[in-house]
Amino acid sequence: MSKIKVALLVDEYFGGAKTKYGGYGFLARHLVAKHLPDDQVEVDVLLKKDCGKVRLWPKCFMVDGIKVYKLAARAFDWVNNLFLRQKNYDVFLSIEMTTHSYRIFSKAPGKDKKLLFWIQDPRPTYEWDEIQTVKLFPEPSYWDAEIYDFVNQYARSGHIRFISQAKCLDQKARDLYRLPANTPINYLPNPIEIDETFDLDSFPKQNSIVFLGRIESVKRGWLFAEIAKAMPQYQFYMLGQAHRQADENNAVMSGYQAIPNLHFVGHVEGEQKNRFLKEAKVLVNTSIHEALPISFLEALSYGTLLVSCQNPDELASKFGVYTGKVLGDGFDKVELFVAAINQLLANDGLRHQLAKDAIAYIKEVHSLPRFTRDIKHELLAVCANRKEPVKATGRTTSSAVQ
Repeated sequence: MSKIKVALLVDEYFGGAKTKYGGYGFLARHLVAKHLPDDQVEVDVLLKKDCGKVRLWPKCFMVDGIKVYKLAARAFDWVNNLFLRQKNYDVFLSIEMTTHSYRIFSKAPGKDKKLLFWIQDPRPTYEWDEIQTVKLFPEPSYWDAEIYDFVNQYARSGHIRFISQAKCLDQKARDLYRLPANTPINYLPNPIEIDETFDLDSFPKQNSIVFLGRIESVKRGWLFAEIAKAMPQYQFYMLGQAHRQADENNAVMSGYQAIPNLHFVGHVEGEQKNRFLKEAKVLVNTSIHEALPISFLEALSYGTLLVSCQNPDELASKFGVYTGKVLGDGFDKVELFVAAINQLLANDGLRHQLAKDAIAYIKEVHSLPRFTRDIKHELLAVCANRKEPVKATGRTTSSAVQ
């Protein structure tokens, strides 16, 4: 019985193979590729080519025991196609559909190749309308009608299966890809690694507040700095660094360097990041746009509550305070965040109970065992016509194929 051969399509790999750091890369490297492979499933990661390098053949990097391929230059797509024909993957797993994943999948050989499409952050026109209300320096648009038309057409082939990390994204995906209203989209929430040894009752939370994410226009990090300036009684920690539009981001944020209770920590991961999340009482999200960030899930797993102007799947309102939508540069709405933080920290008993509820929710919905069980089921379902079926853990093959 052979393994299911999965090609994971992603633009970046959270520092692996010298790629950038971002949410999709973190999901791909530290969650999917780390926990999905076993005696039934093997995973290769397919990255876009190196910038500025004319690569004639895909190059393999071993990252955390996983084969990570940087593909050949675009002028050598025929080489990439030969490589894919030799690999003969059973299914492609695409985290959303980027220019890279579209180019590889759409030109890969075979008219019946299987695609498990994991909806992560679909942005129909009305989402971009809101994003472009930011004027300090705007987020570059990556709208690509060719990709969206391709997904629309391929959805009719019967060889694609949609899963979604958040229920609030389903309609956005249907709108973006012009899918019929009855298109099945199965709920498959992003997993996180949960620290089962963390004890909220005995851990000494600090009067600290964190921001976690890549610093860029859409995140509006300047609002976090403004909140820190308005609340000198608390310590604010900005975790992350600028990548895209780094010069513009750094120029704006440099004006906040002298605020004594605001600390620019930079990029952190692993136990260093976890320590900040464990100690903080609140995670603040000031983004003009979000899907459902993994930072929300990580924070909640440590009983760190949310203050956010985004409310995906109502997590902010359930486990913190939803400020309401904040458009534009947001300077006129800083007081909304200040009031929300004060509301959470004014009643320690209520905050502690919400924190316990948040931890219980994360353990139930976003655990790794649940994720590995359910994504194997989805892989089997999209590979239903595979000649050599593989039994999924926790499910029968027959029920998976139906």
